[in-house]
Amino acid sequence: MLNNDDLLSNDEQTSPKEGRSSSFTGRLSIGPIAAATRMMSSFTRQSRNVNSTELTNTNTKTPTSSFLKPFTKHILTKRNRSSSPKSPLSAPSLSTSSPFLDNTTFTMRSSSTTPSGLDSKLKSPKSSTPSIEVATETVDLDFNFDVTYKQLRELAEVNCSYFAQQKTDVCRRFERLLIQTLHSVELSIPLVQYLRDNFHHFDYSPEIRASGYRTLTVAHGQACLRTVDILRQVDTKRVGLLFNLMYSSRLFQDLESWTKVLIGMQHLLSFAVKIVNYSENKVLCIDANDVPLDVELEYFRMVAFDSEYFFGRTCGFQFAQSIQTMLTVLLAGLATYHETYNRSIPFAAASLATAPKYILFPEQRAKKCAAIFRDCDYLFCKSFWNLIDHDYIKMGSRYIAPNVTVSKYFQIGPEPIEFGSIIVPPPTASAGAEEPQEHAAGNIGAGSDNATGSGSTQPKQLVNIKLLSSQIREGMNELPLRKSDLETSSTKILPMSDQILMHVHGGGFIATSSTTHEVYLKPWALALEIPIVSVDYSLAPEYPFPRAIEECYYAYAWILKNANKLGWTGKTILLVGDSAGGNLITTVTMKAIEAGLRKPDAIICFYTPFLLGYSMSPSRLLAIMDPLLNTGFLWRCLAAYAGIKADNEPPQDELSSTKVSPTHTTAANSPIIPEKQLNINTDNSSTNQITPEQKQTLQSSNGIREDTYYARLSDIVGSRQAYLLRKLRESALPNHPYMSPLRASDEILRQFPTTYLIPCARDSFIDDNIEFARRLVKLNVPHHLMVVDGWPHGFLDFGFASSEIAQYNIEIIIMMQNIIRQSISNDTGDVVSAPNFTD
Repeated sequence: MLNNDDLLSNDEQTSPKEGRSSSFTGRLSIGPIAAATRMMSSFTRQSRNVNSTELTNTNTKTPTSSFLKPFTKHILTKRNRSSSPKSPLSAPSLSTSSPFLDNTTFTMRSSSTTPSGLDSKLKSPKSSTPSIEVATETVDLDFNFDVTYKQLRELAEVNCSYFAQQKTDVCRRFERLLIQTLHSVELSIPLVQYLRDNFHHFDYSPEIRASGYRTLTVAHGQACLRTVDILRQVDTKRVGLLFNLMYSSRLFQDLESWTKVLIGMQHLLSFAVKIVNYSENKVLCIDANDVPLDVELEYFRMVAFDSEYFFGRTCGFQFAQSIQTMLTVLLAGLATYHETYNRSIPFAAASLATAPKYILFPEQRAKKCAAIFRDCDYLFCKSFWNLIDHDYIKMGSRYIAPNVTVSKYFQIGPEPIEFGSIIVPPPTASAGAEEPQEHAAGNIGAGSDNATGSGSTQPKQLVNIKLLSSQIREGMNELPLRKSDLETSSTKILPMSDQILMHVHGGGFIATSSTTHEVYLKPWALALEIPIVSVDYSLAPEYPFPRAIEECYYAYAWILKNANKLGWTGKTILLVGDSAGGNLITTVTMKAIEAGLRKPDAIICFYTPFLLGYSMSPSRLLAIMDPLLNTGFLWRCLAAYAGIKADNEPPQDELSSTKVSPTHTTAANSPIIPEKQLNINTDNSSTNQITPEQKQTLQSSNGIREDTYYARLSDIVGSRQAYLLRKLRESALPNHPYMSPLRASDEILRQFPTTYLIPCARDSFIDDNIEFARRLVKLNVPHHLMVVDGWPHGFLDFGFASSEIAQYNIEIIIMMQNIIRQSISNDTGDVVSAPNFTD
């Protein structure tokens, strides 16, 4: 049986540092990061000592590419643990998938087991519980669904039976709550089984198994396991007077929170089962036009009414436990900032004085944050995320990020750049007309070195870039370098580097800068020992699409033309971007191919959105419960980047109004199954696919017209949100290949350089990356897919908040070193042959 100590310690086990890391940590000062980690430790529950064991299969020796040897070895020995009779669920692990080449597969738990459905359909909750063992039906984590669901039902039934015999109000409340818990689990089990039966249709390959469907299922299992822990506490403490005096209130609130999560997860699983059947070709990303309007409205109901369940006591439960405290503090800060946003100084001061309530009272935080995600505009989103780019915040970040020798911020342009007959013009896209701007105080403030932030005016045809280098190299004095550009004194001048890294930061196209990403860029510069050029592109909504693309493309061309000024020989150039930055570097590569310009030797994309068009996928459902990358924020970032104006007025048209209940009418009675009835216990054959004729029939007979659709949508999400969604749905721009690289033609993608995709399994964009990798495989493009499990979107920036992430980011540096070593020879790899990396 899993006890509470096992549960709390799963994510926090540590292992001794491996000797191979010392090759660059001697040069990389991580003292500030360690200091920040110790500071955060006062808020984070300390780990208990646990014995860890290897997860590798000793009976099967699978060859591994030396490219990932240091990377994978550390993950297997440190983050994973084998299941024991006490643990049906191991810790959320950093499950890093290997390159998907046939001769470079890894023996990892997440990619060596085949989901074949539930062993038992759990028809009888009274049946005896078998011993907990790792069986072949484990999914991603070492999680045994059979055992966990049986334990949950048995504990819930035993406790419910006890409380039903008592006469007190407290016992009646527990009884009603336990009935809800049991009902939700009973409805969820066949949904989980159906999804597991269909996992293999959506996996990238038999070796790399990741998708939004898997993540949703595992997240539901995690919530069940946490509920089991609460039920055990209720079972042991329910008898006696002390239960009513000391335990009942806390345990009831905890159980109520997890029951709401199970109900919310049940709705998500129900919707996931629906969209499985609309995946004609077993694709993860489905065009919204292929889904009936009633199904769309159900999705918006979940966004509007279910998200509150995930922001209280259960905040961030789907991620590794070492990061959950930071996520809770982040949401409390969001709620507090909303109260002070655009308010007078006295009112803001009073709000700050009461800010601790959002830490002490999780229910208030959940309600407040759900309302913010639902109702705020993108100027507030931009202002909040740009807080980390404020001068005072950046002053503190200097104590976290190490110093490099060269840190020069300068502008390039406006002259066109010529390469023979190829001419790259300077950026010409102008700022959005009459677009409201946020207050500068909410962003970077006066005296910042970043001129592209929100609330600022970007000089026409100029691009801001920052050069980071561990040493002064030959040619850099031509920039020129001044004393203020040197963070550390150095008289030594090294020869030019054969490699250079162009970096484009993330931030949803609306926020942050190269400075906010220095927390990992400077360690990269020190460890990789090559120049890094980070582009500070202009941000939306002041500078919507395609301004950011034009600036990044111009910066890329400028780097190629001015290699000597950057201390680069011109041999090897790599592009790297995280989140929105990954989207931009992919588009830059496409533009270079189209223009006949030299393409980069490799591109590295961290947790990148490759599809911004209006679509549905199971991983997008994860955004409903994501405290960092919530659905409401995603919509507003996309609207700002697409140039959709912030307008408080709903559309002025003749729409009929039909009130829609906020509740899920079908969820209370039976599992939500698609309109075309599915037999959950049968194989998913071709008869379960919807033909175009059936689609047209469904679309015309689903009981809702296009004109009434938006009226009903307004009743669900509000008129302002409905207007925004209407504009997004009707706009063709988000499906342009420059915004959604997944829509690029085969002719362009076939010419891509070696591509490294590093998504997060718990991220809203995991499906984008799986689908993009699938396209590259069909086109024989050399690429590598490495799935990171356990961490949230943007983990590269969170090393200060978790020592585990800080250590993992060191492994990312080792991986980057090997990528650079391999990329010296441009595009010599083949999709069917393993790259020759050496440690």
